[in-house]
Amino acid sequence: MKQPILKWAASAASGLILAGCITHEQTVVRDAERVKVEFENETAARIFYEALSRAPGHKDHAESTAKFEIPVLFEYHRHVVTGSNVAFNRAVEICDSNKDGKITEQEARIYAEQAGK
Repeated sequence: MKQPILKWAASAASGLILAGCITHEQTVVRDAERVKVEFENETAARIFYEALSRAPGHKDHAESTAKFEIPVLFEYHRHVVTGSNVAFNRAVEICDSNKDGKITEQEARIYAEQAGK
């Protein structure tokens, strides 16, 4: 009686050990479509893009990680990251104070001063 139970337990344990592990890893980039914006002139565009590049990090940048594991059998990892268009769209929203879809040189200078703080 003890013999079949030991054989069954040994074969079950070896089956789990030899089965390996199923692993699934996924990185998802969630990004919005870039808003269309016009600039009054090249100076306004240059000031805006320089201020955007100097901005400290992305305030709208977010990451999340989901992880599920059953040891030896299954691993699932999902990493979600927001894209750079989210920060660009937010900067345009802040900079275009009159919301007309066109950034003037004055609006760009004001945005650059605020972004530097």
